[in-house]
Order: sequence, then C-alpha cells, then structure tokens
Amino acid sequence: MGLILLGTASAASAQVQVDSTDPSAAPQGTVNLDVTIHGNGFKKGATAKWFVTGTTNPGGVAVNSTSYRSSSELIANITVAADATIAGFDVMVFSAGRTGKGTDLFAVTAKGTPLGCSTLGTPGGFTLVTELNPVQPSGAALITTGMLGNAIRVRPLDLNGDHVVDTLVTFVTSGGYQTGVTYLYLLDPVTGLVQTSNPVTGLAWQNPIPLLAGVRGIIAAAGDVNGDGIPDFVMADQGSTAYLFVGGITGSYTLSYTVSQIPHPATAGGYWAIAFAMGDLDNDGSDEIVIGARPAKGEKKLPAVFIHKYVAGSAVLTGSIADPTGNLGSLFGGAIAIGNINGVPGNELVVGAKSANANGVVYVYPYPATQSTYFTLPGSGSEFGLALGLADVTGDTVPDLVVFNSNKAFLYPGPVFPGQTFANQLVPTPGLEGYWARTNNDVGTMLTTGAVAASAPTATTDQSCFSSQGGVGAVHLFTAPFATSQYPNYVFQPPDLVGSTQFQYGSGVGLVPGYPFLIIGEHLRAVGTTGGAGQVYVYKKY
Repeated sequence: MGLILLGTASAASAQVQVDSTDPSAAPQGTVNLDVTIHGNGFKKGATAKWFVTGTTNPGGVAVNSTSYRSSSELIANITVAADATIAGFDVMVFSAGRTGKGTDLFAVTAKGTPLGCSTLGTPGGFTLVTELNPVQPSGAALITTGMLGNAIRVRPLDLNGDHVVDTLVTFVTSGGYQTGVTYLYLLDPVTGLVQTSNPVTGLAWQNPIPLLAGVRGIIAAAGDVNGDGIPDFVMADQGSTAYLFVGGITGSYTLSYTVSQIPHPATAGGYWAIAFAMGDLDNDGSDEIVIGARPAKGEKKLPAVFIHKYVAGSAVLTGSIADPTGNLGSLFGGAIAIGNINGVPGNELVVGAKSANANGVVYVYPYPATQSTYFTLPGSGSEFGLALGLADVTGDTVPDLVVFNSNKAFLYPGPVFPGQTFANQLVPTPGLEGYWARTNNDVGTMLTTGAVAASAPTATTDQSCFSSQGGVGAVHLFTAPFATSQYPNYVFQPPDLVGSTQFQYGSGVGLVPGYPFLIIGEHLRAVGTTGGAGQVYVYKKY
C-alpha cells in the first residue's frame, strides 16, 4: 500500500494545474503586458499560450515570453492585437512534457477599457432599452451635475384618470459632497424610452425635469403622502438632510412637484436620515414618512425612528420609537420598511438594528406601531438588518419580508409572526459581492413575478481592477419561485467599460411594480467628455 500511495502522490505532483491570471483582462491594443499565471506543477522552461475559450484559436493574443518564478507562478508577457477577439480566453501551460489548461481565465475587452477590468454585461432574458444620460453632439453628457444614479425609485402613473397608465415616474438623484440635482424622468410604460411628448396631449414637454439643485441625494423612497394617487418621494443625503417631494398634475396633464425639507428634530441624534420608508401606518389611506437617526460621537440620544405625517403642505412629526434596549450603538433605524406582513388589518413598522449584537436584530411593530409592542426576528450571520425590503414577492397576495445581512438575504414569506424563521436564502454570485446591499436595493414584481434586486457596486472579478478603480459593480436579481437557497437568476454588469476609469454600477436600483423593467444607476461613470457624470440604464425583460 505504501508504494501505491507514493506512486499516486508523485504522479499528482507532476500534473500541471492552471488556476488564475492577474490581471485577468486587458483591452485590445495592449502591448508587452506582464500577466502572472498562478497554478501548480510548473518547471523551468515552461511556456504559456492563450486561446479563445473552447478553441485552438489564439484570437490575436501573442505570448512574447514566459518567465519561471516558482512551481506555482509564471510571468507571461503578452501583446493583445488591436483587432483581437473580444472574448474569454483559456490559458495553457506546457511544462516538461505535460500540459495544463485553465478555462476562461482571461478576457480581451474593447479598446478603451481600463486594464484588468471586465464585465459580464447584460444577462440573457433582458435587453438594454436606453441610457438616461446620453452623449450630446458637443461630446459632453446630457446631465453634467455629476454622479447621476445615486438612488432610483419608479412608480407608474395615470395622468388623466382613464385608468390607463400613461408614464413611469422615475425619480433619480445625483451629486457628490454639497452638490447634486434631483431629476424626474418620464418613461414610456411599454418601451421604457424617455417620452419626448406628453402621452395625453401629444405636446412636447420637459423631460427630464430638475426638481432640486444643490443637494446630494444618496437614498430615496416612494409613496403617496396625501392619497391622491400621484407618486411622492423622499430623498436624503444619508446622515444629513432629508427632503419631501409632493407631486401634482396640472390642467395640461403635466407633472409638478413641491419640495420641502423635513426638519431634523431636536430629539434626534446627530446623524439624521440614515434610512427611511414610506407607508400608511394609521390606516387612513395616506402614507407616513418614517426616518431613522443615530447619535453622533459623544451624544447620548438613543437611535430611533421618527414618524411624520403630511399636513397642510409639510411633513409634521407625530411620534417616534427608540431602540427598546437603550443600546446607543445598535444602529436601530438603519433600515426601515412598512407593510402588512402579519395578515391582520393595518401595516407593520419593521426596523433593522444591524449592530444590536454580534448578529443584528430586526424589530417588528404590529399595527398600530407603539414603543412597547413589538417582536424580534433574531439575526443570522453578521449585520442582520443591514437592509430591508417588503412586498409580495411570492405571489400569494400577502406581503413578504426580505432581510439583508452582510453577505446574503433572507426571505420571510407573509404572514410573519413571532418565532418565524426564514424560508429562503438569497446568495450573491461568488466573487461579485462587493459592498453587498449597502446602497440601494429594491423588491417588488416584474409583471406578475416576484423580484428582489440587490446591489453590489464595488463587485469585480479582478482584484487589480478593484484596487485601482473602485470596482465595476453588479446587481443581483432573484426572481420567484425561490429555492431554499439560491444564487441570482440574473446578474447585471455594465454593457461596456470603455471610456471610463470609475464605475460603481448598482449605486442605484429601481424595480417598476407590475412592469418588466429594471433601472440601474452607475454613478461614477464618465459619459463622453464629462468625467464622473454618472449613467442610468433601463432594462426590459423579454
């Protein structure tokens, strides 16, 4: 037996194994690029070759030299022709009469793509309909205020009361520190394209519409604060200021919005508007606005959520609920959702406290929400309650609760009661988890199918791209029916990476309830000659 084991081990050690390359991508026209090949079984004199995946076609990639570093590392100097095949490549290593192949370890990208960066593009089953920040004849972007696509929310609207949806009201925020403009785009509910004329009157109208200038928007929520059926929105420079946008329809069937700042209550911690949600908490047919706040350094004010009602043209504070344990560092209020998840009339208030303990806790306050009446959903993993989503995603007409932690999401099918455990785990695609669920996510329906869209705006498959460019970004889309544990049904990345060195695709994410569209922001993208303009993509499921 000893001889047999020794022989087996010797044979295994002689095999050539090719595991990865660094960088793992290069654009057309790259000359004399050193690529590190990682693996095992390499010997002095080893050589490498590149072939279009699944073929023996070199595809325009020439290996100029191969240098031996160790039994587990080679350096290949390559040149990528200006007309090289844009595709994935296998890497083969020839060493001491043996051959090893790593499948799809390298990608040739379009000229102008940052070195080391690659993208999966648009997944099958979807088409990219339009980009909301197109390049103008001057070469600059249409929107030049910077970082367009920080946050996105979309709602359908019937402009003339004939029970036919005329437009998709698309709320898009932008801006860096102390800058920014909030825009309203009006999209065709059939095609997803920007409507150049009023769908009711046929007359030309302004689109997009600037709503607020000089304020950065990082997070956004949609609702209806006065019960008139016209979408209203809340936007915040997270941890700082919050604004309410109340919509109206003019006699000519055009949209207008009144904007007002929601005051920072004296009883709230210094970090105001760390999260918010809109929903009807008093069962009167109009939505309340619930805003989270946490203490600034040295403050003794408890983290809490503050409930506002729209009265006489402004948001009026009507109540608050503080962390019930008195934990100053719990981040209670860092995630908020509102909806009827227990099947009893009246909506619940759901509040995340991702740092309440080693795992995090989610609090559920049954209708009518009060400080002392609640139950908890215990955490799983780390930062349970990092983000929340609430909508009917299982298709049984009962709203469901989605809870995100630092590396996955948990689905609690409604009705949700004390002691209930999650039924489904939603897991991001390995290697594309960067900044998972920490910016903007959305849950709802695509047509009649439940959907959960989770952002990962620093995700990248190549660490050299991550370290130099801040990541490419990805959006993970999970659709019903959901398995007990599953990876996303679709993964979205930018359509290309040409002409920009920064991306963060997935900074904003918006589903359109009942429609086949997914709208994704990429707030660091250069557009034409405008650096950091930001881009917003409209996708349609086919």
